[in-house]
Amino acid sequence: MCHVIELTQSALREILREAKNVYIQGGASTPTYLLDMIGEMDIGGLSFYHIELGGDVFLFREDHTDRFRDYSFFVGANARDALQKGWTRYIPIFLSDIPWFLRTQIRLDLAIVNVSTPDSKGMMSLGPTVEAAKVAVEVARRTIAQVNGEVPRTFGDSLITPGMVSHFLRHDEPLHVTKRERPDEVDMKIGRNVAELIPDGATVQAGIGKVPDAVMLSLSDRRDLGVHTELISDGIVELMERGVVNNRLKAIDRYHTVGTFAKGERKVFDYLDDNTSVQMRSVEYTNDTSVIRRNRMMHSINSAVEVDLTGQVSAESIGPRVISGVGGQMDFVRGSSLSEGGKSIIALRSTTRDGKSKIVPFLMQGTGVTTTRNHVQYVVTEYGVAELRGKTIQERVTEMVSVAHPRFRSELEEEASRILRA
Repeated sequence: MCHVIELTQSALREILREAKNVYIQGGASTPTYLLDMIGEMDIGGLSFYHIELGGDVFLFREDHTDRFRDYSFFVGANARDALQKGWTRYIPIFLSDIPWFLRTQIRLDLAIVNVSTPDSKGMMSLGPTVEAAKVAVEVARRTIAQVNGEVPRTFGDSLITPGMVSHFLRHDEPLHVTKRERPDEVDMKIGRNVAELIPDGATVQAGIGKVPDAVMLSLSDRRDLGVHTELISDGIVELMERGVVNNRLKAIDRYHTVGTFAKGERKVFDYLDDNTSVQMRSVEYTNDTSVIRRNRMMHSINSAVEVDLTGQVSAESIGPRVISGVGGQMDFVRGSSLSEGGKSIIALRSTTRDGKSKIVPFLMQGTGVTTTRNHVQYVVTEYGVAELRGKTIQERVTEMVSVAHPRFRSELEEEASRILRA
């Protein structure tokens, strides 16, 4: 590791005592071993910043709240209870703006990352999670790298030199996997409805979950698709393996799948390892609207918690209770809608697990609006496609009622008539 210093417990304690603001690489690459070491130390006064963290994280437990402040840019399932109890704090921010935050809003003292073993020239890779971690390494006064033989070697903006790391600790541990949930028939109906909007040669962006997975499965008969996304999932990897995604018609980054982080089962990370056809780029690039729009026929597919009758979208909270984050939805909704031949698509089931309508007259009180009705083009459920762009309020209401569950349509029409008379 050249001149990089191997980390000892005493050195770690000293570094933390001199630090105030710390950034943690998250997602599949969360450096669990290093975090556990920190959690066991008798230090305090630190503020931690991160996107979604994987695994059992000490910061989300009550016994550490008197020593540390934790700030989440995106709330994963493992942090929801901690957020409700005040053990972590949520910063609503576009994913593309997090590098700006790290550069200008705090003085970043330390970045903690999980990297691949060095190659013959000492280069290490951030693996499947670049997002804002690369920027954090660039701006932090110090960087501690957990050198982990389980981290795949990826390319793009993921490579870091030994000179960017001040201390390293060798420890192998598995990456955090996300168990794949297979879509049911309702999800597949949504997937087929979305797929009808996506032609051969399109470039796509999609998230993770049963509905995006259903969309990917429904695209298996397409040709010459490209991918420019924030998240690389199991479904995207399968389309690449089948040759459906070859990126040969992309206007930029031809022959390369571009993402900023990967999430899924272990085979996703195995596929990324040493694969030069995949470029893991900084979120400053992947989620830049001016970059996204340069992709001809850019199609973004994003989800929602609920959508109101005029097209307002919430994807981050149920009322005031935050369950995820702003993420990159707006980045891609706007970028794809500005793309030549592009479309932005919001895809969701028409009802919740307990049978309530996700198409509602008004968003629940206290709900955060993730995407405004001015930006929404298409809303897709298992009952069809609502096309909203350029439509009047009355026309939007009619479109939205048509994709609601039939059980709720009369009620929604009655409520809509009251809204329109107001």
